Amino acid sequence: MLPKSRIFSVLLLGLGVALMAAGIAAPKFLSFEPRIPLDLQHTTWTLHDDSAKSQVVTGEGTSPYEGPMTYQLNMDIQDPSDEEQATLRIGESAMRGDSGKVEDLSMARVWSYSMDRLSGDALGDASLTHTLGSPTAQVTVDGVWLKFPAATEQTTYPVFDPYLRKAADAVFEEEMEIEGRTVYRFHQEVEPTNLATLYPGQTTTTLHNEDESTEQGYLFHKATRDFYVDQVTGMVVGTDVAIDDYWGDRSGVGRETQFMFEGKTSDEDRAAFLAQAAEFPKPAFATMVRWAVLGLGAVLTLIGLAGALGAFQKRRRK
Repeated sequence: MLPKSRIFSVLLLGLGVALMAAGIAAPKFLSFEPRIPLDLQHTTWTLHDDSAKSQVVTGEGTSPYEGPMTYQLNMDIQDPSDEEQATLRIGESAMRGDSGKVEDLSMARVWSYSMDRLSGDALGDASLTHTLGSPTAQVTVDGVWLKFPAATEQTTYPVFDPYLRKAADAVFEEEMEIEGRTVYRFHQEVEPTNLATLYPGQTTTTLHNEDESTEQGYLFHKATRDFYVDQVTGMVVGTDVAIDDYWGDRSGVGRETQFMFEGKTSDEDRAAFLAQAAEFPKPAFATMVRWAVLGLGAVLTLIGLAGALGAFQKRRRK
C-alpha cells in the first residue's frame, strides 16, 4: 500500500495538472475581451438645446421654429446577435418642445445594421427608414459610430455622420479621467457639404429671389462633434454636437435655416454610461487571474510530482 504522503502528492499532481489545463483552455471558453454586452441597458444619448431652429411643415407649406429641441440617439441590440456580432437598431430623432406629440417631431430616422462587438465596425450595409411609409434605403456605414474599437488608441478614426451618410475623420484631442476611468476626446469637423451631391431625396428645393425669380436650392450640412470615448471598451459615453443645416444656392451661400442645434450629453448621463462601461469584461483582470491559475497549477504539479517520486519520504535508518 502506498504511503499517505505519496497518495497526497498524487492528488496534488492531479490538481496542478487540472489547473494548468484550465488556464491554457480558458481563452477558448471564456471571453476576456470587452465586447459590447448583448443586454446593454443604458443606450440612449440625449442632448437638449433651448434655442434650436428648424422648419415646421404644415398643410400650407413651411414656417420657421425657434425654441427648445431635444435630439436623441437610441440604440437597441436585437436578434440575430452572437458572440462576435450584434444587430443594432439606432433610432434618431429631433423633437420640438417637450410635449412628446408626433406633430412636434422635427426629424426621425431608424438605422439597422450588424456591428462587430469588439471593433465597432459595421459588418454590412444599414437599412435606413426616414419617412413613415417610405421605402427602405441601403446605406454603407463606413467607420465607427457609437462604439469605437476596444482599447481605443490616440489616433484619428473615421466616424459615421448620419446626415452625410458617410464617415468624417474624428481626431484625438485629449486624454481625461472621469469617474475614475480613462476617457479620450475626439473632435470631428464637417465643412459645409451639399447633400444633393451625396444622395437623392429631400435635398433640393426652390429658392425665391427678391426679384420674384426662382432658382434651384440645395441642402447643406455643417457640423462639429466631440466624442467622449471610454478607452477600455470603446463605448461613446458622451457627445457635444453643433449642427447647422441650411438651404443654399449652387455656390453654397445660405438662404434659409433647415436645422440648427447645439447640445451636449448631461453629466448624469455620462456618469451612467461610464458606470455601465465598468461592467464590461475586464481583459487585464482576466489575464492576471489566468496567469495566477497557471502559476498555481505549475507549483502544485511540481510539488506533487516530487512527492510522487518519493522526494518527501523519510529514509529508514539502517
